Amino acid sequence: MNSQFLVWFMVLMAFHLFLNLKHWARQPKATARLYTFITLVTLGLFLCVASGYQPPMPTRFFIERVSPWVFSIIHPQ
Repeated sequence: MNSQFLVWFMVLMAFHLFLNLKHWARQPKATARLYTFITLVTLGLFLCVASGYQPPMPTRFFIERVSPWVFSIIHPQ
């Protein structure tokens, strides 16, 4: 993946976290936990991609497995 994209993504993510820190205290606990969970998942995926590991994604499964199967049904040879 493009290293410039990874750097800017991390900068924007850190900036977004910085802007939202003051709002976390006023959020309901469930909302704060959900926001924390989504942030940690995003950070985990970012670290995986930055370290060179491509995590399995549902869209990749659809493109490689399901789409050719559907295409073969719609357009039989």
